[in-house]
Amino acid sequence: MGARSFMLATRIPMSRDGFDEWLRTPLPGPDIIENPSAMYTGWAVDGAHPDWDLTETAAHYPQAAAGIRADRTKSPLQLLAPRAAQGFNLIRHRGEALEVYLYAYHGEETSAQTDLLMLAGAGRFAHPGTEAPVLYWGGDIYPSLPMPGDEPLAVLLVTDTRARFVDTYPLDALITDLTPIETDFLTATGYGEDEALTEPPLHLLDPALRAHPVPGSGTY
Repeated sequence: MGARSFMLATRIPMSRDGFDEWLRTPLPGPDIIENPSAMYTGWAVDGAHPDWDLTETAAHYPQAAAGIRADRTKSPLQLLAPRAAQGFNLIRHRGEALEVYLYAYHGEETSAQTDLLMLAGAGRFAHPGTEAPVLYWGGDIYPSLPMPGDEPLAVLLVTDTRARFVDTYPLDALITDLTPIETDFLTATGYGEDEALTEPPLHLLDPALRAHPVPGSGTY
C-alpha cells in the first residue's frame, strides 16, 4: 500500500486505574485479534493482504521489520510518549474512557498494525461488557474523520477479552461519537477552522504521558 498518512480514533470505556495499567502493560500478540487476516474485508481496500507476521516487510526492509518487532514488545507508554512529544496525537483518559486520535504522517501500514494491537490490548482493561470500535483510515488526505460516503481501511471491535475486525459497522453513528475527540485534535493542532487559536495542545495528552521521559529530549 506504500507510504501514506494513517489515522486511528477510538473511545474505550475504562477506569483511571485500568488506563494506567494498560499504559504499563506490554502489547499482546496478534492472537488477541480473532481474525487478523480479515482486517481489510468489506472496506476501502477489500482483498488487500495485511502483513501481520512482517514476512513481506522483512524481505524488502529487514531493518524496518526488526524495529517493528521490537516495538511490539514495548508498552503503550513506551510507544506513545515519543509520539506525544512530537505532537499531532491525542492520547488521554477522560470521562471514564481512553480517548485516542493518532495521526501518522507518511506512516506505514505495519506500524499502524502495531497501534491496532495496542488498542486491541486495551480491551483487557476496559469496563466489563465493553464493545468499542476503533476506526482506522488513511491515504493522501486531510487528517479529519472520513466524510460521509468515504470508507475507512478497517474497523476493529474491541471487547473486554478479545478483539475482532468487522466487515460492516454503522459509520455515521461512529463518526458522530468520535467527532468531539476529532474537534479537540483539529483545533489544538492547528488543523481546526480557527487558525488564530494558540492554546498549547497539552490537553490532548494525559499527564502520565507528559511526565514520561523521552530519550534524547528530556521530559515532555
